[in-house]
Amino acid sequence: MYKNRIIYTLSLLLLLSSDLLAEWNHFVTNYKKELFGKGSQTWQIKAFNENWIYFGNKNGLLQYDGSEWNRFPIHNETDVRSVFVSEKLNRIYVGGDSEFGYFTPNASGNLQYVNLSDSLPPTQRFNGAYWGVYHVENLFYYVADWVVVKQYGDEFSLVPSVGKIDCSAVINSTLYIGTTKGVFVLVGNKFFPLSGGDKLIGKHIRSIAPYQSGMLVATALDGLYYVEGTTVTPLVTGAEAFLRSNEVFSMAVSGNMLAIGTVRRGLVLVNLQNHKIKFYNERNGLQNNTVLSIAFDKRNNLWLGLDNGIDYISLDTPFTTLYTYPYSSGAGYASVIYKGFLYLGTNSGVYRTSWPVRFGELSAEIEFIPQLSGQVWDLKEIDGKLFCMHDKGLYILDGKTIESVPGLRGMWTCTKSPGNPSKLWAGGYEGMYVLEKVADKWRVKAKLEGVNDWFKNFEFESPEVAWIRNTSEGPLRIEIDTVTCKVTRSRFYTLRDGLKSTRNLYISKLGKTLYFSTDSGLYTYNAGKDKMELSSAIPQSFPHSILKQYGDSVIGLDRNGIGVLKFNKEGRVLSSKMFPINHKQMDFIRYYETFQLINDSTVIIPNEYGFSLLDLTYNKPKEDNNELFIKKVYTSFPKDILLYSANFMGMEAVPEIEYKNNSLRFEYTLHAFDREKSVMYRYRLSPNGSWSEPSASESKEFSNLREGSYTFELESIDSDGSVSQTSFSFVILPPWYRSMWAYFVYFMFLVVIAYFVYRLDEWRIRRKKLFELAEKEKAMRLKEEQFIKTTTLQENEIMRLNNEKLQYELKHKSQEMANLTINFVRKNEILTDIKEDLFKVMEEMRGEPFVKVKRMLVNVNSRIDSNMQSDDLLKRFEEQFDLVHNNFMTKLSERHPDLTLSERKMCAFLKMDLSSKEMAPLLNISVRGVEAMRYRLRKRIGLEREINLLEYLNSIE
Repeated sequence: MYKNRIIYTLSLLLLLSSDLLAEWNHFVTNYKKELFGKGSQTWQIKAFNENWIYFGNKNGLLQYDGSEWNRFPIHNETDVRSVFVSEKLNRIYVGGDSEFGYFTPNASGNLQYVNLSDSLPPTQRFNGAYWGVYHVENLFYYVADWVVVKQYGDEFSLVPSVGKIDCSAVINSTLYIGTTKGVFVLVGNKFFPLSGGDKLIGKHIRSIAPYQSGMLVATALDGLYYVEGTTVTPLVTGAEAFLRSNEVFSMAVSGNMLAIGTVRRGLVLVNLQNHKIKFYNERNGLQNNTVLSIAFDKRNNLWLGLDNGIDYISLDTPFTTLYTYPYSSGAGYASVIYKGFLYLGTNSGVYRTSWPVRFGELSAEIEFIPQLSGQVWDLKEIDGKLFCMHDKGLYILDGKTIESVPGLRGMWTCTKSPGNPSKLWAGGYEGMYVLEKVADKWRVKAKLEGVNDWFKNFEFESPEVAWIRNTSEGPLRIEIDTVTCKVTRSRFYTLRDGLKSTRNLYISKLGKTLYFSTDSGLYTYNAGKDKMELSSAIPQSFPHSILKQYGDSVIGLDRNGIGVLKFNKEGRVLSSKMFPINHKQMDFIRYYETFQLINDSTVIIPNEYGFSLLDLTYNKPKEDNNELFIKKVYTSFPKDILLYSANFMGMEAVPEIEYKNNSLRFEYTLHAFDREKSVMYRYRLSPNGSWSEPSASESKEFSNLREGSYTFELESIDSDGSVSQTSFSFVILPPWYRSMWAYFVYFMFLVVIAYFVYRLDEWRIRRKKLFELAEKEKAMRLKEEQFIKTTTLQENEIMRLNNEKLQYELKHKSQEMANLTINFVRKNEILTDIKEDLFKVMEEMRGEPFVKVKRMLVNVNSRIDSNMQSDDLLKRFEEQFDLVHNNFMTKLSERHPDLTLSERKMCAFLKMDLSSKEMAPLLNISVRGVEAMRYRLRKRIGLEREINLLEYLNSIE
């Protein structure tokens, strides 16, 4: 039995040898832990769809959309050990250390965490890791180290394990666990041993995965087993020795592809249909040799969670690579298959390996040829020998010996002379040379005279005419005298000769036709017009920097990709195929782009990173048009606020945005995991926007948008011409002053204004009438005022006349009073004089005879005194005085009723400002008597010494 197994294994390896030799390594993309928070270990990987990948990492849940990494921690900030994406519930369930729960997108698309383990009763909580989360119909399973937590609705129950659980899986709605006691099946709330699984007891089971109608069980050191029903058989992969020596840790299956991760030597990938085996480790691209988790995504590429970092292996690409950094043989410049070996020209020398290339567990077996160390520019097989154009000269190899052609230094390329196969034309640093074969050895015959250029790329139009690439001035056409080896005529073809550009010029020859490729298109030479014309035989959109023919096909290359055109006998294009180049994986050395056709299905492409292999039979899978997506939407004024974030559900609500935040920034990109985003974007903002010019920018901002409904439409145009589309709709709410309520208010305001306008018109008419009435009233008032003014003037005139009359009367009264006073004074003076005369007469009349006469005189004197004191004139004087002096006498009598008549008279005379001498006759007393009466008057009135008597009398009004 054992002998048969060995024979079977050897025959299997022999079968594999022919298939494996032509396969090279798939490209590996490294994602260092610094990209996602420095979380070293990645314990589980789940691909939701072609665009969203989730990782259970040491720092939490990781999300990658092909453009950006996002990290979402759980509550206790510990490792996320397991991940399950539920499309039915729109949730991402996670299991961590002593915690489990789920993430779900919120309204803006950001993932929010809900802790479910807090719902467990305190007695059912434990410290341990949850290594698996599964959803079966209405049940959830959270698989921990020693227990399985079942969730049905909001109810939780615990199912204890028969031993420590090392791995788990749900297959056909049944939960399987792997322990050191074997594989067990959960039935109800109890675990039962797997039927027929005795072979697995005691083995360290690492992984369980569905395969075909059964399942695969991977053990750490004892290989793989296939379980179908009650039958458990070892699975022969051809890598059993490798797996035993390096310890299996993880496993994933997709169709017939089986990926097995080890602890010490990376990954082995087995095709279970054709038994091809590929190894991936630190020598050919991995960051780390410990593979903790594996997952195939929807495109059937492979994700690896390592002990340090995350790697991505591109399995769905037609390109593979020979070697990777740091185990590199240098940048590739040329390649050729010669005598069963693949010769490689690099910047460091010439290498060779078997063809097809053999790969071991670590890398390809590549041999360095030390005699050809240094820069290599080209390799060609001519007449059964290998020509090496080297920085040091021209070397010729025959498989055993290496010889150099003397007289040459620094050679670019060489080609047979058209029409004379015994000669070669070789281009070098110092010019162009003719080589001829003498005694089976190639020697320099002559150097071409008349032109100095770098002959990196040249082609012959005829034996006497050649075209030379000049990257600055344009193609140079030279006519050669083959006898003297001199240039007889030369001319540069520039923008004046039909070319729109001379940048990135390359000359190719297909059959008898020369093609001139530039940035502006592909041209051919029209000899009749002596001008360049755009080619019509090969589409301008076809890669045309370098063109080569193979049978009825033309293969073209430029920096963006390789294309294949198949022609019919009439020269019409039957089919076209494009292979875009990912510059993250393969990039060219400028002006040294080239490729080597091996057969109708294989192309070797030298590049800056080494050498790549292209499978022309590869058919690109049909991809969704959802590669393009709007990553984030921000309101950018007055500050950045996240409005929308893309999420795995692809839900895009139509947000309503306040007018104050009417400036938006859109960030967009492609879901491109291992592909270079060599795309152009164009956009428009509907309903009225027009498409922008294509640009490489991955963001666009719109400012001061008016209110309304908008749709941001976006297109990406890939280098192969494929187009992806997406859009984002949103609504800008109007400002409060342009809202519906505001318009309602404005309407009501207009109604009110219309009403007031109507009322205003009525008011205007009424006002006009009132104005006319007011004008009439004003006229009447003016007339009335004029009348009043006239009347007032008349009254004033009457008053003036009255005043004048009164003044006249007062003056008359004053004059009359003055006259009375004067008359009274004169009368009294006369009477006084008469009295004096009477006294004189009486003195003269002495004796008895004069007694009677004396009596009569005395009587007359008494009558004179009586007349002087009670004359009617004095009474009239007082009346006139009161009239002139505002009832002075009456007021004086009221204030001082005890004054005598003489004292009142004296007060009147004082007010009239009469002197004592003038008052004496009026009072019928002497001047001295007047002074005495004046003194008595002051005392009678009661004046102080400092008060003037006249001022006091004047104060009585």
